[in-house]
Amino acid sequence: MGLNFALSSFISLFIIVDPVVNVPVFTSILSEFGQKDRHNMVKKAVIVAAIVLAIFTIAGNKIFEYLGIEMYSFRIAGGILLFIIAIEMLLGRRPGTKSSAKEEAEALKKDDLVVTPLAVPLLTGPGAITTGIVLFNTAASITEQILLFIDIALVYTLSYFILSRSEKIFDRLGHTGTMVIVRIMGLLLATVAVQFVITGVGEALVDIMATLRG
Repeated sequence: MGLNFALSSFISLFIIVDPVVNVPVFTSILSEFGQKDRHNMVKKAVIVAAIVLAIFTIAGNKIFEYLGIEMYSFRIAGGILLFIIAIEMLLGRRPGTKSSAKEEAEALKKDDLVVTPLAVPLLTGPGAITTGIVLFNTAASITEQILLFIDIALVYTLSYFILSRSEKIFDRLGHTGTMVIVRIMGLLLATVAVQFVITGVGEALVDIMATLRG
């Protein structure tokens, strides 16, 4: 069970973080910097993104308790959000939850690009935060919760490996190759999103039935 959870969590997180779709964006934003600077900035961005996701993953429950939000409500809303992102990926568009072209253009003028937009929202956006919180609440034991954070570390380590070599990867894949991978990931993300909604609706129905019986 733990292994299945770890594998499904890793796949879900990798799909939504999607370093491949960020390859051309990172290449464009960091084009004016030297190779050593680019690697250092990517490393810092990946670390910041992982920390932000870990914090929101842990703090999600407390936030919901404070606001009086049921987990199934967030699961359904999160599934809808992920499905919208998946549709944009299937259509070959950059997800709007990542960052806009205007924001990326403005980012070129900033001294510190690491936090915004590289770490947030390019690597850790609303979709990644939603996925992290939902998976944390899906975990059936402390062991699975620990495995989830190991998955987060692995996803961002792999993201660093991909993004630190973004120029070489983009040259080899080209625009067409990148779009093919993006669409495949979009399809996989759509199935994850639908499952989130189905599970959330099921939990909501159980809660409603329990309330009616009570």
